Amino acid sequence: MEDEYSIIMKMNIISLIGVTIIPMLAGCAMQPVTLNSVGPAPAASVSSVPMGRLKVFTATETHEIGDNTYYHPHTGYRICTDDGKLVEYVRNNTGYMDESAATVEIPAGNYRIFAQSERFNLVSIPVVIQAGKMTEVHLDATAWRKPQYVSTNELVYLPDGQPVGWSSSMR
Repeated sequence: MEDEYSIIMKMNIISLIGVTIIPMLAGCAMQPVTLNSVGPAPAASVSSVPMGRLKVFTATETHEIGDNTYYHPHTGYRICTDDGKLVEYVRNNTGYMDESAATVEIPAGNYRIFAQSERFNLVSIPVVIQAGKMTEVHLDATAWRKPQYVSTNELVYLPDGQPVGWSSSMR
């Protein structure tokens, strides 16, 4: 017969396993800030290639490499289907010294990305990928600026008014 200490240890181990596994299973099911759909810029040319491109400028992390040398690589993000199934995890950098966001080739279609924003932590953004076009989402501190002579309804914004990309409803 097991003693009380063994039973308590088993319960603690089971609790620890549960606490570790549940966040991993949540994957694309977290409750982030949700935005309107982002699509490619309106002037981009169309191609017969069935793939489009996606570039997400996520929040950055600060890494010190050596004495007072700092790099700010972009954080990774998830690309999911509209119903929440993971399509791809994008690391979004090639190492601590890579400060550029990765460009991902992805089949044309509708997706939802879950990414870190500098201002709102986790955000959920529907994106439209069109064949031969680039869709960009800007969530980093070096905020993307609204192009001159563009009406505000042509863009998607974070709740604080920061523009993050072109509205897909304008296509």
